[in-house]
Order: sequence, then C-alpha cells, then structure tokens
Amino acid sequence: MDRRWGVSIDIEGFSALYESGEAGKSKAIWALHELMDAIIKIGQRAYPGDVALNESDRIFAHQFGDGFVIVSNFEETDSTRCIAIATAIMRHMAIRGFCTKAAISVGDMADINGCYPDSVRFSDNGTLRLGAGLMTTIPVMGTALTKAYKLSSRVSGNVLVVDKLAFEYIPDFLVASCGDVCRFIDWRSNKHDLARTVSEKSGLEFGDRDQLLDLFEQYIERDPKPPEKWIKGSRASIGENT
Repeated sequence: MDRRWGVSIDIEGFSALYESGEAGKSKAIWALHELMDAIIKIGQRAYPGDVALNESDRIFAHQFGDGFVIVSNFEETDSTRCIAIATAIMRHMAIRGFCTKAAISVGDMADINGCYPDSVRFSDNGTLRLGAGLMTTIPVMGTALTKAYKLSSRVSGNVLVVDKLAFEYIPDFLVASCGDVCRFIDWRSNKHDLARTVSEKSGLEFGDRDQLLDLFEQYIERDPKPPEKWIKGSRASIGENT
C-alpha cells in the first residue's frame, strides 16, 4: 500500500475575509498568493529533487480552493520532515498576517487523468473549452489528500495536527497536546531546527515564539474576528515548548 505523507494546508478565515468587501477580497486573494509562493520556494529551494543530490526528496503540491495538499515522493515513517515543511509555511504566513491550518496523514496519490473522458484527456493541460466557457481539471486524487483533509475538518483553529497512527515517529518534544486521533504540534516552538533550516533555504520568514504569539493575539482582535471556538482550538497548539 502506498503510504506517502500528505499535508493539507489552507487559509483560515478565507471565506469570511473574501465576503467582507473589496478590501477583504483583495486581502484573501493576497493570502493565497503568499501561501502559493511559500510552497513554490520550498519546492524549488529546499526540496527540489536534485538528481545529483537527492531526487527522492522532491515534493508535489496541488491547489484545491483556498488551500493545497503537499505530498511526498515516497513513504516516510518519521514525521519530522513534513512537520518541518508545514511549520515553515505556517510561521511565514503568520508573520505576513495570515493564519493557516495544516493536517498531516498518509496515503496514496495518483494521476487519474486516464479516467476522464477523451475530450478532457486530450485537452490543453486539463483545460477544455465549453463553447465560449471553460472547464479546468485537477488530474490527481488519493487518500493522502482525503485522509489529511478529513483530519483537518475534525479540528478548529490555527493549528498543525498529525494523524497519530500514520507515523512510527512523531517528535514528542514538539507535541503540545493529544486528541483522540491526532497530536497537536506546537509549531511556534523555538525547537524546530529543521523547520528553521527549511525556512532559511527557502527565503521564508521564521520569527520566534514570542513574536508569533503576539501576532496571534493581534489577529484575533482584527475584523472579521474569528469565533470563540476557533480561538479556543488555536490555543490547543500553544504548548509549553520553547
């Protein structure tokens, strides 16, 4: 069975921001720009899959709405690398003024283009004309996406969670708390050495714990303000780690 890890990461409050007026819509779209740019930089600079060095470290990323799924090239029983990637993105986004949520699980990911009608299979990069209109497609699907997305839907807040049954190793010193099916990672901890390396290689902002906590407090006071349930859920990922 294919057991590649998948990181489902999306922008929190995207729809509320997008629907709050023209200024909010522009900010929501810019948040998507920032998220996409961060993932691109990690893929190109930190884990490019260099044939001369380590081609198997490459990552794959696919957009779904206001978020992405990032998938590994192969199975990794140690969750350290995917946690580092998610952490680097979340910290960068927080410093840029946006909150994200990430959930990590494992599964398969495959090209399903062969299951599409011939009109789509032989279209221009998955884009098909509908008369004067267009259809666009995303020719990938798998349990690496569905399981990570399902896990994400079970938690609320500016959190990073890992399926506790998906890996042989999850670094205990980064675990803020444990839920029924997942572990909440203290992604603001200053102990994320690999995440710091990923950020530095990628040219992303990393910050420190105190700065990130202060930015969170500022975020929850801005309009449109998040609900109390979301704030409470977010605090579940604030552990005692420094």
